[in-house]
Parts: sequence; C-alpha cells; structure tokens
Amino acid sequence: MLSQGDKLPKFKLPDQSGADQTLKDLAGKKGLVLFVYSRDNTSG
Repeated sequence: MLSQGDKLPKFKLPDQSGADQTLKDLAGKKGLVLFVYSRDNTSG
C-alpha cells in the first residue's frame, strides 16, 4: 500500500491503441494527470 510521499512502483499498462506505456514513458509530457486511489469498495 502506498502512503503519502511514497514513490509509485514501476508499472506497464496498455494505452488506447494497445501499446504498453510506463510511467517513465509518460513523465514530463504536458497534460499528464495520474490519479491513484485505493481499491474499490474499501474503506481506504
């Protein structure tokens, strides 16, 4: 579980065209918004 101030773990997710993207690929691009939230249906 992440706490405030923690760095995000490395991840790889497909974009809308199916190409894999990583945080490193996206960092520094204008208009990037990354929202991290707790698992659905939990109290966190």
